[in-house]
Amino acid sequence: MKEIIGFLKSIPRILEENRVVMFLVDGLGSLDIGIPNLEKDVYQTVFPSSTPAFLYTLHSLLRPEEHGFLEWYMRFRDSIVAIPPWRDVIADRELELDRDITRDDVFPFKSLSEILVEKGFSVVYYTPFANSTFTKAVSIGAEVKEIKYLSQVFPLSNADFILIYWPSIDTILHERYIGETLEVEIEFIRLFIKHLIKRIPRKTRLFILSDHGLTLCRQKYLLPIIDSVLPVGGGRIAFYKGLDLDTVENEIRKRGIPANVYELKELKYFRTNINPRCYENYGEIIVVAEKAVCFRYPFEKEEGQGLGVHGGLSNEERIVVVWSYEK
Repeated sequence: MKEIIGFLKSIPRILEENRVVMFLVDGLGSLDIGIPNLEKDVYQTVFPSSTPAFLYTLHSLLRPEEHGFLEWYMRFRDSIVAIPPWRDVIADRELELDRDITRDDVFPFKSLSEILVEKGFSVVYYTPFANSTFTKAVSIGAEVKEIKYLSQVFPLSNADFILIYWPSIDTILHERYIGETLEVEIEFIRLFIKHLIKRIPRKTRLFILSDHGLTLCRQKYLLPIIDSVLPVGGGRIAFYKGLDLDTVENEIRKRGIPANVYELKELKYFRTNINPRCYENYGEIIVVAEKAVCFRYPFEKEEGQGLGVHGGLSNEERIVVVWSYEK
């Protein structure tokens, strides 16, 4: 199966002939948007199948093992941060760019916006998180417009490259999973796409895609602190640093957690070009949840999002569809 990184790397080439409007629907995965006459391509998303890993790949055009920003909870300095919001979860506060952290801390790469602007293309990003630390770090050279509802995209910019990020499906699947709420939201998104198709100018390619899908969590397990080492990661995968495989595996088995334990370098996704950040900010050992299993972390103050989860290796999480339309 084709990997999504191949499609993402093709964006600068596509722009040589057409404008591009990219509608990124967080969590949509392979769910059907129900619009006929769109081209459909099926891809395998990044691993971990998480929003942080995908967004860093989108904006850097690097694989997760190359950029090293892998999952929601990450070790940083003497604390744990949630990315991409860049929130210190121990101190419970947002980290501000140029006060608490630098751009090189957040995004030490040339961004997609910089690459495109250097080639002479104009770039506009629409996002509910226009003022976030992450958005500020990845949007150099781009015009960023905050949206609270999708209709704020209109009138549509005439930029060469437009990225519209929308998180509603991910939120619904986390909180309620599949049901009437999801069905109605997809109807709203379908209507929005139809308006996009009407309003994009000629010589424009429209792409509708997702970062990952979600799977149902039926059993949630609290991950242990092992020899004073906190786990980090996401809902379906976790990392331990400075411990050997047997130690972690024994503790996971002792607690009856249905998961597989590996050295990071064992997995085919991490065999070459491993950024040291993978080890420094996450760890050498990775714990991968089995079907219908998800994780809680010792530092989490609340139960957290509970029904839909992602990050793991199932097809529900890793298969994504790219829908396209050319005008």
